[in-house]
Amino acid sequence: MAVVGQEQLRNNVASDLSKVGELAPQVSMSQGGSGTGAVITVRGVSSASNDSGLDQSVAIEVDGVPISRGQVISASVFDLQQVQVLQGPQALFFGKNSPAGVISLRSADATDTFEAYVTPGYEFESEQRFVEGAVSGPLSDTFKARLAFRGSEMDGWVKNTATPVTDIVNPTVTDPGATMGRTGPDDEIYAARLTLQWQPSDDFDANFKLMMNSQERNAGNASSEPFCINGQTTPVILGTRPIPGADCRKDRTKSHGAVAPVYAANVPYSNGGVPYLDSRFTLASLNLNKTYDSVSLTSTTGYYDQTVQQMSVSDWSPYATIWAASKETYELITQEVRASGDFDGPLNFMVGVYYETFDRPYLNSSDLFHVFNPAAQNYATVIMDSKSSGDYFSGFAQLRWDITDALELAAGARYSHDEKDIRIVNLETGPAQPTLYARGQALMSSYKDDNVSPEVTLTWKPVDDQTLYVAYKTGYKAGGISNPFLVFRNATADNLQFEPEEAKGVEAGYKATLLDRTLRLDLVAYRYDYEDLQVVSYNAETINFTINNAAQAEIKGVQGSFEWSALDELTLRGNVGYNRAEYDSFPNAQCYPGQTAALGCVGGVQSLAGKALLRAPELTYSLGFDYQPRLVSGWDTTISALASHSDAYQAATDYAPGGFQESYWLVNAALRVGPDSGAYEVALIGRNLTDSYYMLNVNGWSGASNPNQFVGFFNRPRELVLQATVRF
Repeated sequence: MAVVGQEQLRNNVASDLSKVGELAPQVSMSQGGSGTGAVITVRGVSSASNDSGLDQSVAIEVDGVPISRGQVISASVFDLQQVQVLQGPQALFFGKNSPAGVISLRSADATDTFEAYVTPGYEFESEQRFVEGAVSGPLSDTFKARLAFRGSEMDGWVKNTATPVTDIVNPTVTDPGATMGRTGPDDEIYAARLTLQWQPSDDFDANFKLMMNSQERNAGNASSEPFCINGQTTPVILGTRPIPGADCRKDRTKSHGAVAPVYAANVPYSNGGVPYLDSRFTLASLNLNKTYDSVSLTSTTGYYDQTVQQMSVSDWSPYATIWAASKETYELITQEVRASGDFDGPLNFMVGVYYETFDRPYLNSSDLFHVFNPAAQNYATVIMDSKSSGDYFSGFAQLRWDITDALELAAGARYSHDEKDIRIVNLETGPAQPTLYARGQALMSSYKDDNVSPEVTLTWKPVDDQTLYVAYKTGYKAGGISNPFLVFRNATADNLQFEPEEAKGVEAGYKATLLDRTLRLDLVAYRYDYEDLQVVSYNAETINFTINNAAQAEIKGVQGSFEWSALDELTLRGNVGYNRAEYDSFPNAQCYPGQTAALGCVGGVQSLAGKALLRAPELTYSLGFDYQPRLVSGWDTTISALASHSDAYQAATDYAPGGFQESYWLVNAALRVGPDSGAYEVALIGRNLTDSYYMLNVNGWSGASNPNQFVGFFNRPRELVLQATVRF
């Protein structure tokens, strides 16, 4: 488990989940545009973002509410107490959709005394303006509250050179160029969180949190960038037409236009042809804790409601020959109740139940190459309406046996029952795609699954502050029903479904606090086998995504971290992870465009056996420090730095050559100065000072018809931040 504390989050300006991922070993997170909206990876295990029917293999838990939809990555990270990254299967305590791990966010609670702060700041490279703050304190002897907020506006780092051009399909139409703006992603994010805490007695407390988050940017794929390989210098569309204003370099420049208004007319959520993304969510949690003599009861109720509306051009050219507009709403209600025993005898227990229910209506409109549909009076190739719903129930229990004062055996299991339903209707189908599922005909599919995930841990504490353990763990991610944006006539209730993803394996670890509790060590070795990994494949020719199950993968490695208060004024920290994540068997993987039999494509498929999993660098490590010299009497100075390294990895699901990402370094540094009263502080912070620009997800370039052209979703490059904090 990696813990990122409040100070580390603050020193590295970790204001979104992708930045949090950079602070933990073998973790990466990035927005993905379509589908579930994000790619979250732990130790090489992840789920692609491109199909709305697919949940993540890494669960995000926010104040006790588990969320497996990638769109939650749009959440603003602010006023947090800490972030925990639990790596490996977490079925017993976190349930389904956590075979790779759980990222748990805990926001700051209300305080017993009044306190407040406000932090305005400016980031120079992307011209970002932001302000964050909170006010907290008691309202009565038993009631206290906290209100926190963050607002941010940013121009961005991707330059858009698209200018008006004559349309490639209809010469009488002028494509308007970059009407969404010359810089992306052009983010505006506003968020607020209210915390109410009530403790009327020593044996009962209640904690209610309500968060609202809004994000707007100038397209779902605004931070992506197309590029070419194999010496190609000029990108083309439709195989031969050069793209005006575009180049083939990874230089944060692209020629990415909007859609002519005539093509966007009468298409839902098309915004007159101007690309955009509008994501809003509400997240509420209520935690109730009641303690009896030797038993504690906990109830956690969660509510999550997110609406994502967007329009994006997917040929990455000013001609905008391929584009889509959509609206997805996801409503989730969760309830967990658990009881834990704390008896004087050698046996204790934990038992609980969990239930969730969700509804997800999704409407998607797609236009492929502007063929007019006289029946609908628009250019949409298809307007698809789908409605998904599901229910999940689980019961879990753990028995703990203190064999001796130093030796404990804990064994438990979780039973899960999962049900999902979907109804898909193509409301309109244009003449350009006669193979689409028939207009007005409903395609319905229902899915059910049961699973038992056991876990056993033997823990030995030979002396105080040292722990060794060995554990057998299992993980489970429910199967489901694909929800692609193009549904063809060959689709059936059965072939839309995919199987569950399961994991099992062992790990052994050592945790210690040494040297008068100034040194914290955490070491773990692990090996896990994954069955039926859920993989999304993309075909740039059919412009569609499909889900299938990879046969088997093995993940094994070692990982360690330390934090050492070497001096009163100096703290050192670091981590290292060696991870071998490979397919044992994946015989029917999709070939990449241009792949020949000599390169491994036989009968339209390739074998990925022995290949590393996506985004699975073999070696990662980091080293950092916080130094607080007493330079001037009455003043506090903090100098912080963190350097991290990642080995190379593959980022394309079809393992195309364009998906290979070389190794890179990230360096963060900060200087903070303020009076020792803590009344205020001024900070200069640099993130990614090496200006590394690396790919986290890669697809073929839609509409290019060229195997040398790709599109990558990249990290944010260098940041230089000046901020001030005032505390009251």
